[in-house]
Amino acid sequence: MQQWWVYMVRCADQSLYTGICTEPARRFHEHNHSPKGARYTRVRRPVVPVLLVPGGDRSSASQLEARLKRLNRAGKDRLLAALREEKRRAPLSIWLDDA
Repeated sequence: MQQWWVYMVRCADQSLYTGICTEPARRFHEHNHSPKGARYTRVRRPVVPVLLVPGGDRSSASQLEARLKRLNRAGKDRLLAALREEKRRAPLSIWLDDA
């Protein structure tokens, strides 16, 4: 089974774009440099990744993407702030030990 990823990027105009992919590095490159990037991000370059989480199979990743897209801007900002705080408080070794 192929691993799908759910990601969020911050555009140059500070808006947030959420999507899914199987190859995050390729997809981020497309958003910034290729006509294959989403129409939304093509006019808001450059984009910077702010969230990347494993989504499991395509169906699960699509469901998580839909849940994130339903959040309003304040909700997305709170989620990103909470994840940054959790990462700041947790030593890197804890994140790697779960693998």
